[in-house]
Amino acid sequence: MIKKLEQTPQLKALYTIIRDKNTKRDDFIFYSDRIIRLLIEEGLTLLPVKPKKIKSPTGSTFSGTEFKGKICAVSIVRAGESMEKAIREVCKK
Repeated sequence: MIKKLEQTPQLKALYTIIRDKNTKRDDFIFYSDRIIRLLIEEGLTLLPVKPKKIKSPTGSTFSGTEFKGKICAVSIVRAGESMEKAIREVCKK
């Protein structure tokens, strides 16, 4: 399955910044990391979930979801290493 990020005004602005020849290295890294984080978040929405009911601190019942199984991220190519930080930030061990 191929999933393309929705071309929102925010994403287009981020692409514009990182493609600008005048963008400084630190800014390129910062905005590239933002794009990567958006990609990781979108990928997580494709993972299977199952229903889960919990009790809240107020005693009420909440019907939510939880991931089925465990999440595993594997860097296939060297460029994939740039995604490791984002996956660690959004997925707890």
